[in-house]
Amino acid sequence: MSKLSFGQGAGNFVSFETGKGSIDIIGTKRVLRIQAFSPEIFKVQLLASRNAPSLDSSFSVILSPSTGALNVVETKDNIEIRTEKCTLAIDKFPLHVALKSGNAVKIKETRGFVQTKDSVSYTFNINPKDVFHGAGGRPFGPDLARKGFDFYNSWEYEYFDQSTGLSQSLNVSFIVSSHKYGLFFDSDRPGSMRMYVGAVDSTLLRVEAASNGKWAYYLIHGDNNDEIMASYTQLTGRQPLPPRWAFGYIQSKSGYKNDSDATVAITKLQDQGFPVDALALDQHWYGGTNVRGNMDWDTKNWPNATGMVKSLLDKGVKTILIADPYISTQSVNYKFAETQSLFAKKTKGNQTYILDIGTTKGGLLDIFKPAAQTWLWEKQKRLAIQGVAGWWSEKIEPDPHPMDAEHELGNAFQIHNLYALFWSKTFYNNFTKDFPEKRIFHMTRSGWAGSQRYGALPWSGDVSRYWAGLKLQIPILLQAGMSGFGYMHSDVGGAITMSDKAEKDEELDLRWFQFGTFTPILKVAGQRDNIEPFNLSEPFYSTVKKYATIRYQLLPYIYSLAWKNSVTGRPICLPMDYFNNLRALGNIDNQYFFGENLLVAPVLLHGMPSRKVVLPPGKWFNFWNNEVYNGNTNIFPKLTVDNIPVYARGGSFIPMSTSTTKKSTDYYNSDSLTVRFYQDISVPTSTFTMFHDDGVDPNSLAKLKYDLVEFGGKVSNDQVNVTVQRTKSFDKSLPKRHLTFEIKNVTSNPTTVTLNGQAIPVVYLSSEFKNNTAYYDLIGKQLKVQFDWDCSTTANIAVTRDGLDVITGSEPNVKDDVLTVFPNPTRSPISVKVTVPETGLYELEVYNVAGVLVYKDALGQHSKGKVLDLNLDLRVSSGAYLVRLRNVNGQVFTKKIVIQ
Repeated sequence: MSKLSFGQGAGNFVSFETGKGSIDIIGTKRVLRIQAFSPEIFKVQLLASRNAPSLDSSFSVILSPSTGALNVVETKDNIEIRTEKCTLAIDKFPLHVALKSGNAVKIKETRGFVQTKDSVSYTFNINPKDVFHGAGGRPFGPDLARKGFDFYNSWEYEYFDQSTGLSQSLNVSFIVSSHKYGLFFDSDRPGSMRMYVGAVDSTLLRVEAASNGKWAYYLIHGDNNDEIMASYTQLTGRQPLPPRWAFGYIQSKSGYKNDSDATVAITKLQDQGFPVDALALDQHWYGGTNVRGNMDWDTKNWPNATGMVKSLLDKGVKTILIADPYISTQSVNYKFAETQSLFAKKTKGNQTYILDIGTTKGGLLDIFKPAAQTWLWEKQKRLAIQGVAGWWSEKIEPDPHPMDAEHELGNAFQIHNLYALFWSKTFYNNFTKDFPEKRIFHMTRSGWAGSQRYGALPWSGDVSRYWAGLKLQIPILLQAGMSGFGYMHSDVGGAITMSDKAEKDEELDLRWFQFGTFTPILKVAGQRDNIEPFNLSEPFYSTVKKYATIRYQLLPYIYSLAWKNSVTGRPICLPMDYFNNLRALGNIDNQYFFGENLLVAPVLLHGMPSRKVVLPPGKWFNFWNNEVYNGNTNIFPKLTVDNIPVYARGGSFIPMSTSTTKKSTDYYNSDSLTVRFYQDISVPTSTFTMFHDDGVDPNSLAKLKYDLVEFGGKVSNDQVNVTVQRTKSFDKSLPKRHLTFEIKNVTSNPTTVTLNGQAIPVVYLSSEFKNNTAYYDLIGKQLKVQFDWDCSTTANIAVTRDGLDVITGSEPNVKDDVLTVFPNPTRSPISVKVTVPETGLYELEVYNVAGVLVYKDALGQHSKGKVLDLNLDLRVSSGAYLVRLRNVNGQVFTKKIVIQ
C-alpha cells in the first residue's frame, strides 16, 4: 500500500447528461457515472472521460441495470436522483455522492472516489454510532465498527484467536449498516483491498485497494435488513436450494483410510439409532496428499468404490469427496495437465509454476482457462455418474498462490479473489448441465461475492480444537450470512487437534454438536481418531444422540428457512440486531437467531454453571420446558449437560417432524407434524409459512413445484384461534397430513375447544388423548389438539378460555412458600403445608380443571407465621387439580397438583 500513487476525484461540477437509467456528471477532473439498478440500488463509477472503459460487466453482479428514465432534479448546489424509496444526492462543489432517505443522510463521500493506474481509494462519512455487519466470514464482531481488515482470500491453519482475522478464506466486499444501507465494492481485478470502518477516525469509512482493474461501488437503500439483503442478493445472485439431505447429519473424518473404515462407521451409527445422511471422505479416497490431483479412487484401499457408494445410497447415505485445485508431480494426471497447458504459469515464459504443496510439489489449475474447466469437470463427472453426491473443495483460496503467477485472466495478485468464484462456477454450471434432475452439494472453504449463486456451502476452515475456536464460530456464521452466504458452518468438534490438546474432550464435543444442531449444516469432522459420537461415554453419548434426533425433528422448520434464504436472501442464522435495530444487540457475539423464531445461546466455556442470555424485546419461551420470560432483559439460566439455552419467540410457530426413528432424510415427507405455537396475548396475530417439495428437483422453485403451508394464530383474552391452510400446491402435494398442535402458555382452563366449528372433547389425561380430541396439561399450561388434515381445506382450532385472570391461572405477586403440596404428583390423601402469611381467617378449596369445587375446608383463625400440616382425603379420580388458600383480606394462594 505504501507504494501506491493516489490521484484525484472528479473535481467540481461542469455539466451532466442523462441516458437510459443512468447519468454522467462531468467534473473538472473526471466523470461520475451513476446507474440505477432498482429504486434502491445505485452503481457509482469514476471514469477518465465519458468514452473511457467502464465496469460494464462483472464477475459478481448479475442484475441488469434499469433502462427507465431517471427522475433528476438539479439545484444550484447539487443534483438529486429521486425514487419513491430514497434519493441519491450529488454535491456539485466538489462532486461527492450521498445516499439519503427523506432529509436524512445515510452515508456520504468525503474525499470521493479516487483512482490511478495501480490503486483505488474511497472515503465516506459514517455515523460513529452505527453497527456494521458482513465482509465475509470473519471471526470478530459481529460489529465491524472500529476495525480494519483485508479482503484477500487466505488459508489460516489452526486458528483460534480473533486477532488473526484480518483476512479470511471467505472475503466479500459488502457491508450492511444499522443506518439502513448496504455498500458493495466491485472490480474485475480486485487485487488486495483493505477497509477501515471507523478504525482510524470513528466518523470515516476508508477503503484502499492495490488494483489495476476497473472499479465501482453500489449503494443499497433499505428500510430494514431484509430489504437490504434482498437487494444485495438480487444484485449478486441468490443461493439455490440445496438438496434436502444437506440438512441431515454428515459424518466425516481426517480421514477414513479405506472402505472398511468408512462403512463400519456408518453401520455403527445406524445400528445405534443415529440418523445420518452423508459420509464425507478426505484425501485418502484418492491415495493421499502425495498424489494430490489423481481424482480417482485408490483401488488398493477402495477396491469396489462404486459398490460401496451404491450400498451407502441404499441405506440413505450419500458420499461426498474432497477436491482441490492442485495436481502433484506424482499424480497420474500431472503430465497430461502440463502438456495441455492447464496450469498457472511463471511470469516470464510459458513454464508451469511449480509450488510446494504440503509434502509434495505440483501445479495449480488455471481455473480461468476453459480447457482446465472442461478437463476438471470431466474427472468429477465420472465420479458423479458412479453415484457420488457431493463435493468438498478446499484450498481454493487458492493457497499457495504466488503473486507473480500468471493466469489466462491475468496476474495472480490481481485476480486471486476471483479464483474461488470461478471454481464454484465451474462445478455448478457443468453439474446443472449434465445432471439437470439433481441439486448440487458443494462445500467450499473459500468464496467471493456471487459464489453463493453457484451453490457454495462454506465452512469455517481449519479451526483448532479449543473452546476458543468454538467461540469464534458464531461471529463467522453471522458475518457470512450477512454477506450473502447463508450456509456457513463449522467442523463440529474442531478440525485440528493441537499438540497441547488432549484428543479426548467429550464436553467440547457435546457443546459443539449442540451448537451445530442449530446451524445450517451439521457436519462432524476433524483430525482425531475416535471422532464418531458412538465413541462418547455417558452422559455425552445419549445427549449427542438426542440432539441428532432433534435436528431431524426440526427439518420442517430448517427447510423452510432454506427456502426463505433462496427466495429473499435472508440469512439462516442472524445477528441479534437483525430484527431490532438496537446498538446494544449489535455486537453480541455468543448468541444468535436460528431463523426468526429461535434464539440460540450455545455453551462456549468448559464447566460453565450458568451463562448470560440477552432477550430482545417481546416474550420468550424456553424451548425445552416452555417457561415464559419477558424480553428486553438479561437472564442467567443454569446449564445442564442435556441442553443449551434455546428460546422461542412469543407468537411463533415451530413445525417439527413427529417421527423420531427415521434413519435419513430419504424417509422424510412431512406427512406427520407436531406444530408448536408459542402463543401470548402480547402477540395478537402471527404467521409462519412452511415450505415443502420433493427435496431433489433443482427447478422446484422456478417451476413452482412445491407446497406452502401457512400457520396462523390470533390471540385475545378469552380465545386462541389457530388456522392451517395450504396456499400453494403441486403435483406431488400430499392429500393429507396428521397434525398435532401444541398450543403453549394456556394458563386458564379451556371451556370449549372446536375443530373446524365442531366441539371436540377436552381430556385431562395423556392416555386419553387421541385424534379429534384436545388434551389440556394443567401443569405444563399446554393444550394439544391432533387430527388428520385434508390439505385441500383450511383447518381451524378455536380455544375459548375464561379470560386470563381466572382461578386456574397463576396469581400475581404471591409468595411461593405459603402453600406446599408434597409430593407432587401425589396420591390421595394428600399432604399440604400452610405457612400463614397474615393473621386472619382462612379456608382451603380444591378445584378440578373444569373449575368445579371438589373439596372445601374452613381452617379458622390463625396467626402470622403459624404452620399448618394438613392431610386431605380427596375422593376424586386421577388428574390435575388446583389447591386454593384464601383469607378474609382477599389474598389468594394457589398450587397445581396431579393426583395419580
